[in-house]
Amino acid sequence: MRDKKLDIYRGLIMMYVVGVIHTLFWFPVSNHVLKSLFLFEMAVVFFITGASYSLSSKKSYIKYLISRVPRVIVPYLIFGLFVIFIQYIAYILGTSITDSPINIFVYDTLHPLKKPGIFIPFITWHLWFMPVYLLLVPFIPPMFKLFESLKGIFKFIPLLFIAILVFYFENTTLNIDFKSVIFYAFWIYTGFFYTKFKDVNISVVKNIAISSILFIALVLIVKGDRYVLNMSTNKFPPNFTFLVFTMTAFSFLYMFRKVILKFGDLPYIRNIVDIYSAYGFTLYLYQPFTYLLLQPIYLYLFNLTGYNFILRCVLTLINIVAVILINIIFAKTFGRFENFKLKFNSSNIDMKNNVDMKQAS
Repeated sequence: MRDKKLDIYRGLIMMYVVGVIHTLFWFPVSNHVLKSLFLFEMAVVFFITGASYSLSSKKSYIKYLISRVPRVIVPYLIFGLFVIFIQYIAYILGTSITDSPINIFVYDTLHPLKKPGIFIPFITWHLWFMPVYLLLVPFIPPMFKLFESLKGIFKFIPLLFIAILVFYFENTTLNIDFKSVIFYAFWIYTGFFYTKFKDVNISVVKNIAISSILFIALVLIVKGDRYVLNMSTNKFPPNFTFLVFTMTAFSFLYMFRKVILKFGDLPYIRNIVDIYSAYGFTLYLYQPFTYLLLQPIYLYLFNLTGYNFILRCVLTLINIVAVILINIIFAKTFGRFENFKLKFNSSNIDMKNNVDMKQAS
């Protein structure tokens, strides 16, 4: 079952990740800690993952796992081959993009749970997402079954349990990927509530009250000695402060949801939103090359303008728009690999090209 609102949210958040977040953090826009308050994006991405699954037609567990292959693994392998091709071209030109032996580089590049060692900027910085997502995928169906089996207020108990785990494990030596898996499981499970609450209208007064309480809790937490205000530090690995921060951000986003939807549905904007909704993973994978293309121009302009705050804001906004638009080239080039869909028959499995981008889930 398609949900047009969710499609808009999906497209907008991918535009936000690719354009806003990585402009702020991959380019020297500012070193101010306040820019870390924009880092709620991946919580939204995993929330939408949970919401999408709750709306999808349910298939057997094995079929569900196999369906992730053309949706995630195939595009990632194509991306890996593209990176290996770049290394091959670099080798012909007498240089390299890695310090690793070629066999290790190829293995790491094609392994979705590993990050290849590349010393030029951007190319692998965003790949932390892959192992977290792939480790979470097998747990989504059983998490949803648990959600469906619980009634009333008991549906919220797993959220409380996950929040306790986030707090308990934050100071342990548990692998950062597993800490991230626990954290983002919270937001996948929260996404299951989308079907039940998407049409519920919380009054402005209640929304402001909830947002204020969460914000005050966040302020009190970071005032102590255990945590810092910088959400970049709290995000890798995600800790309890980052959980409260993302909950606060969600509360504010909910308050402005109608404005967000209207913006995403504007003429011309909606066309871009639809592309980012349908080919979000492809656009996420290949965005580093857009940043590499724009980096010389961006740095040159910033050197010309010095530290004038208004000019820096204008240039940052221009870069955000440029990244979002130029990055669409990769959707047109590699998006076809994201739109393969496995069709299950009684006796065999056929792979076909899904030509309607609206069917991408």
